[in-house]
Amino acid sequence: MAREICFCGWVGELEAREPVYAGNGEWGLGCPLCGHLDRLEAWSEAARAWTLTEAARRRESTVESTSDRRHDQEAARSLPRPPAEG
Repeated sequence: MAREICFCGWVGELEAREPVYAGNGEWGLGCPLCGHLDRLEAWSEAARAWTLTEAARRRESTVESTSDRRHDQEAARSLPRPPAEG
């Protein structure tokens, strides 16, 4: 896991960036703050594939956890309210 600094000032793990289709069969990683695309062109194919796969896995788990939180919030709202004390 590599730490990276984007031109916009975002700092984080490279795998925390979002996989983005760059066209022509190529993928890159977009900065979560500004969207700057890093095509990872200097990396070996194996390192690029692993990093993109890990970024996609993290993105998927983030989406799932956000979805789970929304589901939990909706479920909590549907619970009967306790009787008012009086």
